[in-house]
Amino acid sequence: MARKKDPRLEVLQRMDEVFSSPVLGVLSEPVRVELIKQLALLGRSDVKTLAGQLPQHATVVSRHLKVLYDAGLLLRKKEERWVYYELNGKAFIDSFRNMLGTVEDVVEICECDGE
Repeated sequence: MARKKDPRLEVLQRMDEVFSSPVLGVLSEPVRVELIKQLALLGRSDVKTLAGQLPQHATVVSRHLKVLYDAGLLLRKKEERWVYYELNGKAFIDSFRNMLGTVEDVVEICECDGE
């Protein structure tokens, strides 16, 4: 007779995927979080404008923006010599919505809702 698979094991595997998410890794750097806040405040901006809001040099800011872009959290558009960045709202929301859904599944299955 086949053993019944414990549903908690599948959910734990999904939790591993959440905790190893590239988005969480990218957001573990305070400068990148600050860049996201600045883009939320300023809207579409170039590297020079964003670097003017932070103590880091423009080359460092540029590298952080590339990491955020590669993770799918930013959109990028080149116009002549300038590169402009803005938040990729849909990707940002989708990433966190997927992570939240997994956490909700874990709470439901483990019956650890805190009540």
